[in-house]
Amino acid sequence: MNQGELLNSFLIDLQRIFRTKIVPKELSYSQALAILVIPDGGIEMSELAWVMGLENSTVTRLIGRLETNGFIKRKKSEVDKRSIIVFLKNKGLTIQKNIEKKSDKIGQEIFLNDTESQKETILENLSLFQWTLKKTFLKR
Repeated sequence: MNQGELLNSFLIDLQRIFRTKIVPKELSYSQALAILVIPDGGIEMSELAWVMGLENSTVTRLIGRLETNGFIKRKKSEVDKRSIIVFLKNKGLTIQKNIEKKSDKIGQEIFLNDTESQKETILENLSLFQWTLKKTFLKR
């Protein structure tokens, strides 16, 4: 299997796990991802669009639905009044924590039959892989 095939396979498998076992029924896949990536201190809408790999207009509609349903709130930036910062409300924080707990549980299930040494090796390699992916986007 070459790199492209492996990346495609990872993407498909991870999305399937996320969609079927992690995303709450009341949210779409994109809504759950948005909630998951919003940090405690909030995030600018344009940065959120970049992190999610979506167009600004798509993220604006996505955030509008999340705001209407009480998961997030938008505020104008104190620094740049043209910029909008997105914050999680309590309902959104609860969903974020539940997603993280489900992810941890699935991670434990995936590695259930591996030895501690195998788990450590796999996690080190996955961490290195994830850092390599991040470096690709840091060049923006």
